[in-house]
Amino acid sequence: MTRISDLEFTAEMSKSVWQGHSVAKPNDDACRMIANERHAQQYIEEFGDVEIVHTGRGNHWDVPAFKAGRDEYSKLKQAYCEQHGSN
Repeated sequence: MTRISDLEFTAEMSKSVWQGHSVAKPNDDACRMIANERHAQQYIEEFGDVEIVHTGRGNHWDVPAFKAGRDEYSKLKQAYCEQHGSN
């Protein structure tokens, strides 16, 4: 089991946050970029030291505990787009 506190960081990540770990957030379809220990601590303070699962795509991590909230958000977003269209 891997948690946020287990993430490791490279020198490249310290130069560019976009080289960091992309970790899912709850209740929306966004991710938080975590490129150093400070970012990891901020994520932990906001969402907890949650279990994360590597998706196999780059540095992207899913959070199983957030699946229900993310699925509900996606459902509501899809309904809105069907009713009002999207950009």
